[in-house]
Amino acid sequence: MDGELIKTWWPIVVVAGGLAGAGVFAWLSNRFATKAEQKKLEERVADVEKAIAAAPSKDDWHETDRRLVKVSTQNEAILNSISNIENRLAMLYENEFRKEQK
Repeated sequence: MDGELIKTWWPIVVVAGGLAGAGVFAWLSNRFATKAEQKKLEERVADVEKAIAAAPSKDDWHETDRRLVKVSTQNEAILNSISNIENRLAMLYENEFRKEQK
């Protein structure tokens, strides 16, 4: 009887097993990334890590900020010097203009 039971039900068991296997394969293919997708993600992560490594550090930003403050101070001093020169030139022009009017 066992042999006949196996002969009768084996196609159903094979089809059910095949469907279950196909279902598991479909679930796994949707659940996990393919090797190509995994490789693309690894490349993207490597690119991001390179970009982060190439970015200036906190100390670099601080040094840049300090230098900008220094340049700004020097620019103010230069502007003050130019203003003094402009005032002197204006006085010289005014003196020359007065001499021409006499």
